[in-house]
Amino acid sequence: MVRGALGVVVLSFLASDATHAQQYPLLEPALTRWITQEVSGDAAYEHVRFMTQFHRPGGGSNGLLKVARHYEEAAKALGLSEVELLVQPYEERPWNATFADLWLLGEAPERIASTLQTAVHLADYSRPADVTCALVDVGAGTPEELERQDVRGKLVLTYGSLGSAMREAVCARGALGVVWYPSPFTTGNGIDGGGSARPDQIRWISLPSADEESCKPTFAFGLSLNQGLALRAKLQAAQQALEVHAHVESAFTSELGETPWQVMVTAKLPGTDPSLPAVVYSGHLQEEATSANDDATGCAGTLEVARTLKVLIDSGRIPRPRRSLVFWWVTEISSQRQLFADRPELLDSLWLNINQDMSGAEQSLDLMRKQNVTRLPAARFHALNDVMEAAVEYMVAANNFELSQLLNGIPLYPAPVLAHRGSKHRWNAEAIFFHNNTDHMTFLEAPIGKPGITFTNMPDRYIHSSDDDLWNVDATQLGRSVATAALIGYTLARADATNVAPIVAEVAGRGAERQARNLRLARALVGEPGGEERALEQVRFALERERLALASLTELGAGAQVKVLVQAAERRAEQALAELGKPGARAPASEAATRLATLKPSLVGGPKEWQARDTIAGAPGLHSLMAFEVLAAIDGRRTGLEIARFVAAEAREAGAHYYGTVSDEAVLAYLENAAKVGLVRLQ
Repeated sequence: MVRGALGVVVLSFLASDATHAQQYPLLEPALTRWITQEVSGDAAYEHVRFMTQFHRPGGGSNGLLKVARHYEEAAKALGLSEVELLVQPYEERPWNATFADLWLLGEAPERIASTLQTAVHLADYSRPADVTCALVDVGAGTPEELERQDVRGKLVLTYGSLGSAMREAVCARGALGVVWYPSPFTTGNGIDGGGSARPDQIRWISLPSADEESCKPTFAFGLSLNQGLALRAKLQAAQQALEVHAHVESAFTSELGETPWQVMVTAKLPGTDPSLPAVVYSGHLQEEATSANDDATGCAGTLEVARTLKVLIDSGRIPRPRRSLVFWWVTEISSQRQLFADRPELLDSLWLNINQDMSGAEQSLDLMRKQNVTRLPAARFHALNDVMEAAVEYMVAANNFELSQLLNGIPLYPAPVLAHRGSKHRWNAEAIFFHNNTDHMTFLEAPIGKPGITFTNMPDRYIHSSDDDLWNVDATQLGRSVATAALIGYTLARADATNVAPIVAEVAGRGAERQARNLRLARALVGEPGGEERALEQVRFALERERLALASLTELGAGAQVKVLVQAAERRAEQALAELGKPGARAPASEAATRLATLKPSLVGGPKEWQARDTIAGAPGLHSLMAFEVLAAIDGRRTGLEIARFVAAEAREAGAHYYGTVSDEAVLAYLENAAKVGLVRLQ
């Protein structure tokens, strides 16, 4: 019976009826349908295909310039307005390699590595070379191993630290260069999988771009684990020294000369009210050769959002939104920071960011693969978060199967978004607690302070290696990410007093759920040492976050409802606090807590000064994302202690496995570190 029923489903798969589909609650069904069906994962995939031809590291690579010009031309061809390719200053010298080859010589010559095979066989910033010499195996490359044999005038084969090999073997002992492969004794961290997890994978490696007085780097080739072990076995079995020939053609220059540069492309789809701040879509151009998922998918997805909405608006199938939609193709993170530093007045014209980074993973390749979409950090909470969650949940429901659907005559997926040349797999995606390390971070971070989210596939065993190629991308999953991103941005860009009611309901309803979740957590804290006080802090944290979310509704034309909704959230918090009761006898305040209570931190400087943010030293025991939140929570009103308790509650909600535990001592240390470099004032 089941087998027969499934047969009917499969036959009707491509004849699904939109009326059967789960509905996206924030747009009229017709608008949702137009957007999701206009999106083409196949079209986006073609731009991914183009980008994979080029090695495009940041900092002046000719490949980076080629893909930037590609998006400049594509944006112009779409008819987007204000298209501009910006060449910006950068720190690293431009570097480009035209060819590199490594051969094993002798009676049976063998090509070991070559840029003909993959650009990542050659370490970035390798200097020119043309040498024939012996190859010696130095294992992990420890000082003890290097002392046991003469490496002067030879190439060293190692699975140890590449940087250490360059310093100790080349600069200190006269080796000519390095042949590196991943350690066979590590299993990785769940992201890159370690050498043993992907034994034929060639990692993207790099040397320092600048010469130091004590060490002038030469060149390095990277091998896979299998290649490295095979070469090591040949060296061990050889009766005499094995010779290799290494040839590297490279130079510290580019099509734009020797001056360091980076690049970004900007374009706009105008809204009906140019006075309103715009929704910004982004993806980053630079990465290693191929680099299909990271982040050719994000760049292609950003262009496909632009194409989809432009076509639908121009044809009259969907109304032009109030807010403009801006599209950025950037050099990751540094482009935006430089732009904000150069043009701080631009910030008034930007509202929020939707970033796509690794948004088209072929999910069947790894059971761990999942399309994550980040929630907003608590200090930047906004209606964007709830619109995102609604869109993600809709797309997941529309592209997944539940057995009960058979009884209702619904096809395999209720409202499938499929590419013609993609898979028909389900969409494994969910909203997760926030993370950084990609382009939305530049909007969230102090002192910019604007909401931003990102689509980021994780974990990923293919990132930054020869494995991140076209086979790693599924046009269907790419299309689903694009469609979801388009729904989020369009929903918010068109919102006004006439259509904001569904968004208000979404924010209020999800906010009540968030408060209830924190009340459950608070109840669990009661009974632990000091738990009563932490329980009350958890409830207060949840209320403060909802105030931020509800306040953002005024930007969407819902000002009249906000006061009533805030009062409802406050009543829920009051009831929760009353249920939890008063805290027991408090332990004497720690020195850190006493000091934090006397401080009211404030930010110093603007985007230009905050380009030095990376000089702030971390604090032992404080997760980097919670350190990020400490700075984001500085608003000139909160005391240091209020910031510490707010961030501690945020970490507790996610769980210790996520952000660790936040202590007063760590927060105080981090604030003091920020003050030492002049970016925070501790009043």
